[in-house]
Amino acid sequence: MIFMRRLAGRESLPGWAVLLFLLAASPAMGQEKGKDIFLRRGCGECHTAQGPEAKIPVTERHAIKGPSLWYAGSKFRPGYLKGWLAKPQAFRGVKWGTMEKGKTPHPALAPAEAGEVALYLESLKDPEMPSGVVPAWGEKVPRQVLRRARILFQKEQPCYACHMVHIRKTVYREPVEVGGFSAPHLVDAGRRLRPDFIVALLKSGDRYAPNGRMPRYGSTAFTPLSEQDLIALAAYIATFK
Repeated sequence: MIFMRRLAGRESLPGWAVLLFLLAASPAMGQEKGKDIFLRRGCGECHTAQGPEAKIPVTERHAIKGPSLWYAGSKFRPGYLKGWLAKPQAFRGVKWGTMEKGKTPHPALAPAEAGEVALYLESLKDPEMPSGVVPAWGEKVPRQVLRRARILFQKEQPCYACHMVHIRKTVYREPVEVGGFSAPHLVDAGRRLRPDFIVALLKSGDRYAPNGRMPRYGSTAFTPLSEQDLIALAAYIATFK
């Protein structure tokens, strides 16, 4: 309180004290504190914060305990991680790295620590990931874009096979949740994921999930999708909230 009164101008402060206060309140300092908590809490035992992740033999993938976070700032919307780290909930209906039904519990952090770790993770960005790929339509995605995306998501691609989604309008006249358990659910994907990241993941699965089961749409082994199709899918998924 004394410090705050001084800052308010009631008393003068030495220059070094003002500098220390500004540094303590800076985002860079918050990121450093978050990194320290990340390491001290042992988060690195399950998550790698350095990338890109290397592709390893299938027989060794059981040793991976959690998703890579080296591009977390490019993947998650700002502010999402802070809330999730304080009250974590599993994204899958099966335990991580297995097809066994159940959920892998994740430790919760105190709100202050969650905010600082989130600052650190949001600073981890992939400099090679393009930004501004998906137009900022918000809730007003053009009808033709949504129509094309629904056809891709619900009929042409096997997205439902792995990803659980929440559908508001159905033939049952009530909302339902449908889909598989083996991949992260997309029920709240619009609050969680950056649309540009969804496009990047669909185009470059080997960069962002080299050891995952996500189809490689850029390869000849899977159905090729145009840039417009990928943008439509990302915009559609971003409406899931």
